[in-house]
Parts: sequence; structure tokens; C-alpha cells
Amino acid sequence: MILTGLLAVAGCNSTSSQATGCQTEVEASSTWYYFDWMADAPYAPTFRVLDTESSLGPYAEHSKTITLEDLIKMHGHPCDGLVTAACAMSVGLKQLYPNGTIDRTDTCCITNNSPCYGDVAAYLTGGRIRFGTQKIDPSLGNAFILYRVSTGQAVKVSLRPGVFPARVAALENKIRSGDFTVADMRRCQQWQWDYARTLLEKPLDASFQVESLPAFSWEADPYPNAGKRGDVVNKNVEQVTLRNK
Repeated sequence: MILTGLLAVAGCNSTSSQATGCQTEVEASSTWYYFDWMADAPYAPTFRVLDTESSLGPYAEHSKTITLEDLIKMHGHPCDGLVTAACAMSVGLKQLYPNGTIDRTDTCCITNNSPCYGDVAAYLTGGRIRFGTQKIDPSLGNAFILYRVSTGQAVKVSLRPGVFPARVAALENKIRSGDFTVADMRRCQQWQWDYARTLLEKPLDASFQVESLPAFSWEADPYPNAGKRGDVVNKNVEQVTLRNK
């Protein structure tokens, strides 16, 4: 009765709210998508990022913090791919930015074609295909390459062998083949979340390894609609504002 009433107040009904994207009051006021085991995980990564202040620069005076919850909102759902990518990014970006602040005007990324990996890497690095700072390489598998433009430093972060459960990989392949049941899909979902939880319950270095790439050279992939990123052109111009006037 309570759920039905809330749906009615929101102008929805119990059968149409999901199909039509109608938001209920329960959904609007909760973080149902951000599981407690993520929020409370001892090794859940957080990121401090620096951007420019506006569309034509300069650097902002302050950094911002990005959490797993922010990544979920951007990507669309909590999943093992999102957690894997976030953990890998945390390990790799600490190598490029030992002071802890990630410059999203100065970082490039390469991932496989997974929507999870690509979304998280782009969000955390500021890399974009249309500006030549994000690339897709299907051969990378569970690995990520991060590049800092100003220093020329590059690292490769890889999931350690045996960390990803074989039973999850097998069930994922079954579902992708199209020969599966709803029960298979739900089981796979739970197993993926169980795996993601294990990543967040131990030091990230236990699951990921980092390799320095001293000979790496960044070369953007061809893209017919490539453009110049305007908000970073004047990033080093001295900040002038009306704050103190």
C-alpha cells in the first residue's frame, strides 16, 4: 500500500514506472543504486581532480572529489566493470599524480571497448575521443593505459591473473551467446557484485599491478570530427576574478 501510494503521488503506477522512466518519491529521495557494501568498503577509491574554472579557462582554484557514487550516476548502474575500472584508475593515477590531485586537462587514457571501462576512464581522466585524448584498444582486455601529457609519463595497469573469477567469465559468455535464462542473468549479476565487493575489501595493489611504459608515445586515433578542446587553451593564464572586488 505504501509503495502504491508513493507511485500514485508521483503520477506513476506500479507497472509503468520502470518502463516509462517515471520517477517515484522513493527513487528521488534514496541512493538505492549505491549499495552499502560499496559505501562502507574499506578500500573504495576516491579521486581528487582538478579542472578549469569555465569554458575558456583558467585552472580552478579548488579541486573536486569523485566517489564511486558519482561514477555510478554517470555510468548508469553499479557493476563489476565500473568497480574494476575505478580501482585500476586509482592505482595507475597515483603513479602519474603522486601528490594526489589528478589534472583532468593533462591526462589521456586507453581501454578496451567495454562501456564500463571507457566511461570510468574518460570521467576520471578527462580523456575524450573527439579531442584525441581517449583511445579504444580491444586487445587490452582487463588492462588500462594512462598517459600524462605534460610529463610524457605512461603506465599500464592490469588486473592480476586469477583475480577475476572463472565462473563469472563462463556465465557471462553464456549470456552473451543468447542461450540463457532470467535466473542465469540474475545469478551472473550477483556473482559480478560479489567479485566487485572482494576488490573493495582488500588493498587495491593485491588485485592490480602497474607497469611503467618509458618508451610509450601518445598518438591520437584518427577521428573525422576531431576538434580542439577550448576549456584548456587558457588554463595557465593567471586567474582573474571578481571575488575580491
